[in-house]
Amino acid sequence: MSATRRNRNDFAGVKGESRDAHATSWSAGRLGPGGRRLIAAGTAYSAGALHSGTVTKVGFASPAKASDYGWNQQGFNGAKAAAAATGSQFKAITNIGYDKTDVILRQLINGGAKFIVAHASGYDTIATRLAKQYKVPTITYDVPTNLTKGLVSYITTSSQEGAYLAGVLAAKTTKTHKIGIIISAADDNWYKMSGGFAAGFRSLDKSSKIFFATVSPTGYDDAAGGKRVADSVIAQGADVLFTMGDNASFGYLQAVESATVGHKVWMIGDIGNMTPIDKKHVFLSSVLWNFTGVFTQAIKDVNNGTYGTHGYNLSLKNGGISLLKSKYISAGTWSQIQTAQASIKAGTITIPVAHNAKAVQKLIK
Repeated sequence: MSATRRNRNDFAGVKGESRDAHATSWSAGRLGPGGRRLIAAGTAYSAGALHSGTVTKVGFASPAKASDYGWNQQGFNGAKAAAAATGSQFKAITNIGYDKTDVILRQLINGGAKFIVAHASGYDTIATRLAKQYKVPTITYDVPTNLTKGLVSYITTSSQEGAYLAGVLAAKTTKTHKIGIIISAADDNWYKMSGGFAAGFRSLDKSSKIFFATVSPTGYDDAAGGKRVADSVIAQGADVLFTMGDNASFGYLQAVESATVGHKVWMIGDIGNMTPIDKKHVFLSSVLWNFTGVFTQAIKDVNNGTYGTHGYNLSLKNGGISLLKSKYISAGTWSQIQTAQASIKAGTITIPVAHNAKAVQKLIK
């Protein structure tokens, strides 16, 4: 996930082309009579039709299923909760990949959506064009230049803030004094989080070894590759892994669960919470992304006429970014994490922002 999700999805068509779309409808958060039925593609609005005024229905489109314990699930849950909070119906079409974005977004428009979450930065160009064509307010990711009054806004993240806290946690947890950072792809948010994590770790531990590994340039959904790389880092002695990956995260978890190296190995995840599938008690924490607040505010901004005049950001201060507190984190360690969090919110800790592997490596040293 992410990214925001992020530069990853600019590889349109690379993945998900054979996926079957899943559609789900809610009214104020409940399953509606439409169930899992797609809106007929033949229904059409004229290009000049206006969808203005109060948002009564929220549309959501994502590249993968809302069961990934990451980007897609967090976005789906956030949009559903925002719809319920604002008294709107909710229509989601998930698992659409990247090759039919235009068709799916039109289905949401034709189905009466008055606000659309195009939940992938790879959807930005098409989503922006359709928002202007059909006059349907739409939220995208990462690109401030798409800002259009009344119609288009965007989400960014300060994910490095939560990653800094994860670094503090890793420094307090490691016993081998070797840890790993694994990213699934060359992604700006992964670099930001990797740099933030390294800075947090180094704030307490100046000497322990930090391994930094990448699955592949676009290995977001490569679970097998994730396991292979995680196995390698674990074999070098790392006992805490900070992992970023989408479906690659399932491979990371498998590697940590199956590790037989004579000591406990922990996994810190990203975006979502994999605790429900952690059968071996190795999932230490996660840098969580919560979209509910920004989606809810965006809908309110549409309703009061201020949408499209500014962007939205996930941060520690607004609750969009947080560190998961698991039962495996001691009270003393959590207190230290909370102290660091308060300092970040107050601006007394400045976290460097890395945008590439070279910048991450500088922070690791």
